[in-house]
Formats: sequence, structure tokens, C-alpha cells
Amino acid sequence: MSRRERTPQQVDPLGALSAGPLTVIAGLAAVLYAVVVTVVVRADVASWPAAIAALGALAAAATVLVHGSRPARAPFRRPHVVVMVVLLAAVVVLSVVSTAGHNEMVRDDWTSVSVGVLILGLAPYRPGREIGIAGLILASVIGIVVVVESPSFAAGLPAVLYVVVAVTPVLALTSAGATFSATFVTLVDHWVERASSYRRAGTADLRAGIARSVQQDRVTILNRDVVPFFTGLIEAGEVTADDSRRARAIAETLRGTMVAEADRSWLEQLLTAPAVAVGGVVDDPEHLAGEMADDHRTALRALLVAFADTGVVDASDVRIAVRAEEARVDIRLTVATRAPDLAVRNRLAPYFAVVRVVYDDLVVDLSPPLLTLRFSYDQH
Repeated sequence: MSRRERTPQQVDPLGALSAGPLTVIAGLAAVLYAVVVTVVVRADVASWPAAIAALGALAAAATVLVHGSRPARAPFRRPHVVVMVVLLAAVVVLSVVSTAGHNEMVRDDWTSVSVGVLILGLAPYRPGREIGIAGLILASVIGIVVVVESPSFAAGLPAVLYVVVAVTPVLALTSAGATFSATFVTLVDHWVERASSYRRAGTADLRAGIARSVQQDRVTILNRDVVPFFTGLIEAGEVTADDSRRARAIAETLRGTMVAEADRSWLEQLLTAPAVAVGGVVDDPEHLAGEMADDHRTALRALLVAFADTGVVDASDVRIAVRAEEARVDIRLTVATRAPDLAVRNRLAPYFAVVRVVYDDLVVDLSPPLLTLRFSYDQH
């Protein structure tokens, strides 16, 4: 994708991971409900091959939903939605064919509820507008087939009443899913905006604290190297050629240290921070890491901290290369493994899922003794 979509899964990857069990339940519930109703109203079935095909298409749509929402497949893409809509439209048509001429009541049809439940299952993964469009398309298909089969209904009411009864479950569940998705994204965006404003408001205090910290570091360096040197000069009472060479060496060391510290990005600071048990080398000649967005930083930071917490890789020797390639920034991360392949994948799977959602093109190459990750993002 050229840019990130505004979906609940994209703005809150961890929340989408927690929705996984609910997605599975939605898929199973839709299929189970269809099977039970088909058995209960089996007297209305005129063509069992068509009925079985309808249930099979419904199961296929549920499989697309569950499979596409798996962490290893994140993020949930638009083509998955297109496939689901096509399959669910086929479900509606095949269900009508299976009961052609024998369906006396529209209210005992299972298609509207099952289709609506699967559309509702898209809520954590797709934009509200897209969910609404998918639901309207399927509601239109249901409305058309209900009009076609309305002459067989026993009540003899106007066709429009049957259409209202048939499409109401789909529209209601679609509205719920679309509203949840749109509202969730809006709330997260507002929260991020407020957090950013608080961060900007506290920038002055933060800079003052950093200045004091840097000043203390400089004092430490002076006490360690410069003060003993000058003390020695005073005690000796003369300056020799060796003293001049040592003075130049100390000056070069201080200047190199100060320049290196000034140029260090947040990523390099993370790999050298004593509070985090992770270390390594960052190869970032263009200082691109400093321009990463907050969500990119958070996902990468979480992954690196997980290296130390899980213990399945050698967190003390992480290699990260950051390069600009046209309009995108490519990142290559390499670390040695300490556990079998399956253990590495299982322990790091949630973090891989978050990175995959945020960067959307993660490639995991687990070739012992190395774990290599490749991913990229748009330059800002």
C-alpha cells in the first residue's frame, strides 16, 4: 500500500489482535446458524445441491474473514472484502434457488442474519465507509431476490414489506460495524492529537531536562580526563611536547564524543540505554530514523524490547540498516537466534503482527542462526 489506511487495525494493532477470537466466533456463528435453520425448515428446500452449495459458499466467506484476520496475514486487505462480498452474494442467490417455489415466509430465512454477522466481523479490520458499501451491496442483492420470490410467500403482502423484513438484519449489523470502525478511528485520532499537544506543551521542560543531563555528562568527562591533565601540568610547572600531544588527543576525544552524542538518533540511544537489555549497531548514514513517525517508532521499539524480554534471540547484538529507496525507507534488521525456529516464531508472533500492520510489508526470514526482518515505510 502506498499509504496506511485509517482502520481500527491500523491505528490500534494490539486491539485488532485481541479481536481475533471474536472474529472466529462470528464466522462459526454465521455458519452454525445457517446450518441449524436449514435443518429446521428443511421442508422448504426444493434443491439440496443448491442448499449445500449455499452453505459451502457461506463457509468459504467465513474462512476468508478468519484467515485474512490472522496475525500472520495482517493487515486485512480490501481484496479480502471483495472476495467476501462475491461469495455472500452467491450465498443469497443459491439459497433462493434451493427454496424456489417452496419458501412461504421470508422471516425464517437465514441468509440475512448470517450475511450481516460476517459483515459485522469486518469492523476491527476495515474502514467504516467500506463496510457500509459492502453491506449496502449485499442488502440490494437480498432485496432483489426477495422481490423475485415474493409471489411464493403465503401472506400475500406487498413485496416492499418482504424486502424491509429481509434487509433489516443486514442493514442493522452493517450499520453497527461501520459505526464502530469509524468511531474507533476517530477516537484514536483525537487521543493521538491530544497526546501530541501535551507533548508539545512539555517540550520546553523536556529540553531543559536534557540540557541538564548533557551538562552533567560533560562535567563527568571533564572530571575524568581534563581535570587530572591540568592538575598534572600545575604540579609539574612546565609543558612538554608529550603534554601538547596529550592535550590534542583529549581535545579530539572530547570533540568526537560530543559530535557522536549529538548525532545519535533515538534508535541508537535505545540500543545503548542501560535500562533496556538490548544492544547492537545502527547503520543509518542519512539519519533517517529521526524522521520516523510515532507509530513506526513505537512498533520498532516494542519489537526490540521483546528481543530482550523473550530470550529467544541474542538481544545484545542487533544489526539495523536504514536506507532511503526513492519514496520509501527500507529497514533491514538482523539478530542471532537462541532457540528453535518454532519457539522464535511463537514467542515473537504478536510483535511480528504489530510490525506487519504498521509497516504493511514485513518479510520474516528465519534461517538459523539468523533472524532477518525486512520492512519499509513512506518517507514523510
